Amino acid sequence: MANWRKTTTITAITAALAAGTLAGCGSSDKAAENSAKPASNEPLEITMLATMYGANPPSGPLQKMLEEATNTKLNFTWVPGSVYTDKMTTAIAANTMPKVIQVHSVEMKNTAVVNAIRSGMFWEIGDLIKDYPNLVKYQDPKVLEGTKYFGKLYSLFYEIDLSRTGVQYRKDWLDKLGLKVPTNLDELYEVMKAFTYNDPDGNGVQDTYGNVDRNELPYGAFKNIATWYGTPNEWGVDDSGKLMPDFTFPGYMDAMKYMKRLYDEKLINQDFTVTTPAQQDEKFLNGKGGMMIGNIFAKPDNIKKVNPNAELDVFNRIQGPRGTFNYGGTGVATLYLFPKTSVKTEAELRQILAFFNKLLEPDVYKLFNGVEGVHYKMLDDKTIEFLPEAADLRTNEISPWSNVLHFANFNVYKVKQLPLAQKQLDAIADNKSIAVMNPAANLISTTQAEKGTELQKIITDATYKFILGTIDANGFNKEVEKWRKGGGDKIIEELNSQYKGNK
Repeated sequence: MANWRKTTTITAITAALAAGTLAGCGSSDKAAENSAKPASNEPLEITMLATMYGANPPSGPLQKMLEEATNTKLNFTWVPGSVYTDKMTTAIAANTMPKVIQVHSVEMKNTAVVNAIRSGMFWEIGDLIKDYPNLVKYQDPKVLEGTKYFGKLYSLFYEIDLSRTGVQYRKDWLDKLGLKVPTNLDELYEVMKAFTYNDPDGNGVQDTYGNVDRNELPYGAFKNIATWYGTPNEWGVDDSGKLMPDFTFPGYMDAMKYMKRLYDEKLINQDFTVTTPAQQDEKFLNGKGGMMIGNIFAKPDNIKKVNPNAELDVFNRIQGPRGTFNYGGTGVATLYLFPKTSVKTEAELRQILAFFNKLLEPDVYKLFNGVEGVHYKMLDDKTIEFLPEAADLRTNEISPWSNVLHFANFNVYKVKQLPLAQKQLDAIADNKSIAVMNPAANLISTTQAEKGTELQKIITDATYKFILGTIDANGFNKEVEKWRKGGGDKIIEELNSQYKGNK
């Protein structure tokens, strides 16, 4: 087996990020604080292109609370996640960006983003970070290193768990059908088949799918199944020690065949190639599917509104033919970039960095829990419990801001978790030991910057065509050759010229 497995683990995020030595973190280095203060007491307006994961922009008191705590005016443009990439790239192309723009981890190599950075459209901040003690403390240097472009730092990053992947499923369906939690790919197939054909909802109609999937290869079923088959993450190291793209490894073809079988036997929703994440959630919550492969965070409160008898559960390990692995990330959810056309001076840039630094002070950071007595209650002076009856309020009023600005991995309070939530967190912690990482994550290919988006579309389309049965293995291999001749071989060459091998 190729030695790409050596890249499957990285040093865990430092303990300081998880626990945080909170005392005094807002009072260190007064000189640095003073250098970042605005010239007047007028609130600093911060405009931002922000991702909206729910149906509507946030409501409630948190915006005002954050503005008062940071002396800012937050003027955010909320863009639905399904169209965010298009909106972002259009803003970059037209050079009509706000002061802060989010770039999701999956778009870090986006052609528009890389070319904009290379052309000097964004501020470099590497020499400035040292003046902001909280950014130094809570922006893990190992993760930060992987966010650099051309050896320079242009962004802050929103930290995320190394791997949140797994399976959420209908435990009540599994129990009704007398099945056990699957532990390997064959058992997983059998459960999906039973969820499809054995009337798990008891309505006498065959109207369910084993798995509800979405139109995103990295975040839906496919890349997870590919990882279970031993496929590397985007790039892997072959037996000769050379970096090669994931679709050149045997596990990729194995995963396409597995997905094709699911599609042919109607064990997954037949419209998965056009199903958005929001539509996937809706189908699952409305009882159209027995599981979702991908993000492990289940929503029991939401599903019980539709069906009070529904019971959700999760698992994160599936044994594959080459071992037990899970699809990993980079530790980065999104980047925050600062365009020069909207942030005119270094002084203004420093004010914005001071805002992000302020968000990491304990008295500000705890605001992302919401309002005591409304969104949560205190169990003691160190522990909070979110109020179950306030779940919708948190979704509408707190989560949108948390998803955008709650960008480090610590909490002022310990949160008492419900059993399922704790199981999810335990699974995420377990994923650290089996997460497959991308060994080329921090490498930049000039050709990839210029042609990467169009070349990736060749492979994405070919993968879908194989699963849908419009091309066979020979057809897929022809598309791979098209990718190679169109610039893929040059990308391989450029990345390997930078690759130093497994450390």
